[in-house]
Amino acid sequence: MEVMFVESRYKGRLSDGLIGKIEEAIKDYKKINLVASVQYLNQMDELTQKIKDKEFVIKQSKYRAMHKGQILGCDVYAADCPECDAILSLTQGYFHVLGIPIKYDKPVINVDPETGEIEVIDKKMADKYRKRILQGIGLALSAKKIMFVESTKAGQTYGAKMLKKAMEQKGIEVYSLVADEINFNRLNEFRDIDVFVSTACQRIAIDEMDKVEKPIINAEDLESYFLKQSAE
Repeated sequence: MEVMFVESRYKGRLSDGLIGKIEEAIKDYKKINLVASVQYLNQMDELTQKIKDKEFVIKQSKYRAMHKGQILGCDVYAADCPECDAILSLTQGYFHVLGIPIKYDKPVINVDPETGEIEVIDKKMADKYRKRILQGIGLALSAKKIMFVESTKAGQTYGAKMLKKAMEQKGIEVYSLVADEINFNRLNEFRDIDVFVSTACQRIAIDEMDKVEKPIINAEDLESYFLKQSAE
């Protein structure tokens, strides 16, 4: 099966009300690094045209991101701007921006162009999520029962055959839940599962971790720890 990824752009406009809220949020900063997830790249141009009294810097990542100013969950190098006072990001949720305050010690003002919500993502918040991810990894390493949460959607499945096999060899009972949509209430019904491991969209185990009573972590986050331990 051949999978083709096609970029999609948000076609909405930034309202005057949202522009006003953004201006208020960045009023104490002069030079601002501007980044966005792929669907909001067009809104960066709109923002710089409407806010004239600030100096915006848009940088090209040298890693995976293809477009100037683009950030990914695994690539926030477009936010590397030592001369900037703050970072303004156009994204949804925390998945894309959590790595920024961990890597770069600067205020991150996160704007959701669709809901109009604005939130400051600081290192303290990022560390809270990172701590919970590490706690989940620790529990997975000593778990008795683990359930993999897998999506049937094309392009949203991370291959984890080696990880599953390593867990089974360690004596862990491994289960799989395959679904088109992830129902968190249904996950909470699996009381005897110690940890959920998501092989679907990485945002599920970050943005939605509070909806699951047991730890839920991404397979990619767990794999390097588990396979390394298994090899020792």
